[in-house]
Amino acid sequence: MKAGWCNTVEKFLQIDEEVITNNLKQNDFEQFSRNSSPQQISAWKNSIKILKNEFKNLTNLAKYTIIFEYTLPREGGRRPDVILLSKNHVLIFEFKDYNIVKNSHLDQVSAYSKDIKTYHHLSHSMSVTPILISTGWNGTKHKIDDVNVVNKNEIGSFVNELIRNDESYTNVNDWINSDYLPLPSILQAARMIFQNEELPKIKTAQSAGIPNTISKLLEIAKNARETNSNHLALVTGVPGAGKTLVGLQLVYTLDKFDKEITGVFLSGNGPLVDVLQYTLGKGSKSFVQPVHNFLKEYGGNNISTPHENIWIYDEAQRAWDSERTLKKRGYDNTEPDDFIELGDRINSWCLIVGLIGEGQNIHTGEEGGLKLWSNAIEESKNDWKIFCPKKLESTFPVGLDLEFHDELDLTRTLRSHIAQDVAEWTSKLIDGKISEAKELSIQIKKQGFELYITNDLEAAKTYVKERYDGQDEKRFGLIASSKPGKSSSLLPRYSIQNGWMATRLVRFGPWYSDEPSSEKSCCALNSTVTEFGCQGLELDMPIICWGEDLIWENGWKKFSRARGQKDPHMLRLNSYRVLLSRGRDGIIIFVPPVEKLDSTYKVLVDSGLIELNLTE
Repeated sequence: MKAGWCNTVEKFLQIDEEVITNNLKQNDFEQFSRNSSPQQISAWKNSIKILKNEFKNLTNLAKYTIIFEYTLPREGGRRPDVILLSKNHVLIFEFKDYNIVKNSHLDQVSAYSKDIKTYHHLSHSMSVTPILISTGWNGTKHKIDDVNVVNKNEIGSFVNELIRNDESYTNVNDWINSDYLPLPSILQAARMIFQNEELPKIKTAQSAGIPNTISKLLEIAKNARETNSNHLALVTGVPGAGKTLVGLQLVYTLDKFDKEITGVFLSGNGPLVDVLQYTLGKGSKSFVQPVHNFLKEYGGNNISTPHENIWIYDEAQRAWDSERTLKKRGYDNTEPDDFIELGDRINSWCLIVGLIGEGQNIHTGEEGGLKLWSNAIEESKNDWKIFCPKKLESTFPVGLDLEFHDELDLTRTLRSHIAQDVAEWTSKLIDGKISEAKELSIQIKKQGFELYITNDLEAAKTYVKERYDGQDEKRFGLIASSKPGKSSSLLPRYSIQNGWMATRLVRFGPWYSDEPSSEKSCCALNSTVTEFGCQGLELDMPIICWGEDLIWENGWKKFSRARGQKDPHMLRLNSYRVLLSRGRDGIIIFVPPVEKLDSTYKVLVDSGLIELNLTE
């Protein structure tokens, strides 16, 4: 069973609290292989006593179902304290042994409510109500956003008022065992694909168009094989749209689609490759490889060719230009030149799939972007057919063989799975359109995505620790720009080590994948990754540490440290675009309390960020 104890309210009132507590302890051990802590046992007993006292005179609740410790499937141990179930209502109770109401607790129970409403099949049509009880708080019942804050002596009257005219739920087992299909993180999805598990068919992912994109790419691959020709397919998408997921799933789908077609997933994003290989374990290196290793072996003057016919290049907009390749490999091809020349010299067909992240060029030598692919195709001795969204038409000169498909443009974010406007909000902020960002933020916050800002780093750390306490699948951590400005001392003053020497020591695999209790985990909050270490990856709640390299002075001040950079300001803006788009549940921006960042703090507040308070 996915719950610690459940029965009717009538039975709950009759049974001894020790029996219920023992059931909860047993469930804790069976599900998580652990002995319940004294604090946890005490919290259970306290909530049982409170509910028995509040429900004892409410005879109309007798047949309603009460559920303790319902474990959300595939959520790493996330579980609301208590659920009260009627025919048309799901009431979610979260008990906290505090004498104040804390923002982290409000957001926690609100998230339970939204996830059950969104992902729990039988709850789609029901009213789902989040309720927070701080057991030592004696204030008056009120509502904060979608959460009902109720003191322990008001629970009975509140519940009675809310569902007094409703009927009991007839089959609690149906509800408890109902399909619950949460949107997986990129690492969870990668594990599911690698283990040949079917990804959840949830509404958000379906509407994002990922199945249609994969279907179209398979169709293009089949055409390339049947016509023995060379194809380039470009897939565009907003940050978090699932481009990497498309690439990984395509590689594994190929084997089922046609056993004679093989592919390899390539990425210039070293941290992403490290994390995927670490997460997936043995065998993953055969299908997830660094693009630079691939081109060292097959690019330039090499004459060997890979056995795969399909090469999937993740973040292909970051392909190196000729100057970068000359510096790193000793010859002056661009990386697109290498790929196109490799396709030209193989004895059969090939398909290059370029996954394009919009506005995410962050490295020196990446400024060329898509134009490098156009130039490489133009210079090819062979005919190439290009498949891409209509919006890329202007990238290629007249005369090339272009075919446009809307399925190759992923316009909806999956990372911020509960709010679809986060990518646009980020773009408005980076573009300096502050009032438009403010308007978008209102809808984003209504959807349950948190936008916080603070001058107090410890407050940010306290919030994420409280919000995700006991939720082992959740990830939070410190991220920051790699370029802190002329003075590199500001963020390190707050133990945010974002310099090159410190960040190069971070092992990305454990940082993203290890359990929160590990010192190597991002959740330890003792190390920082930069835009180079988080691009293509995600956290549930990143703490974005703002540096001196992006300051507001009636617009974003031009960044001019141009050593080897064609457009340093664009790279800086894109760095923050990457940082701001890493969150699944929300973001917290920490701005150091120094005078030179006062205007920056203000404009971030003006864009819709809410100042973080640990209490309501």
